[in-house]
Amino acid sequence: MKKLLLIASISAVFLLGACASNESPSAQSNIASSQPKPPSKTSKTAPAPLPRDDIQNEIAQCVQKVNEGKTAQSVDGTIFALDPANPSSKFLYSSPNKLTADEAVLLAKFKRETQKCRQIAKKIQNPALRKVYQNYFAKIDRVYDDLIYKKITIGVANQERSLLMNQFKTQFLDVLNK
Repeated sequence: MKKLLLIASISAVFLLGACASNESPSAQSNIASSQPKPPSKTSKTAPAPLPRDDIQNEIAQCVQKVNEGKTAQSVDGTIFALDPANPSSKFLYSSPNKLTADEAVLLAKFKRETQKCRQIAKKIQNPALRKVYQNYFAKIDRVYDDLIYKKITIGVANQERSLLMNQFKTQFLDVLNK
């Protein structure tokens, strides 16, 4: 069960970050197994929090839905290397280009679309794990913003995102192994 949680969580963050490093970790396969949700209660009491694995699956499913959307597909290969098999992947990691006005609008739209999935991560019961997610989201937002406001190039943004993904994986595993 712990391995399923780990795989689903790492997959969710890979997809949520909408990037892939030049490495292709096996955990990046779109594992978002759907588990039945507990029946909703119609009483006036607050609903019980979902178990961690259900929350991780919910995040993964949300991210998968966002990444299958038109906006994410437009971002892939033009701004970010979402799919390492994309022929543009190597160029994107070394691109000296900054975003055009249209690309900046597209990235801002993509960022907004990812927000709904990030809200799900706030339900994570483990405070240390929740903090790992929140730190990643804050840092990736800075990369998005720096790219949108032309402070960095597309190549630098892809490299920074790759580093953030590696940091996230390390921190995530550290929390799970405690």
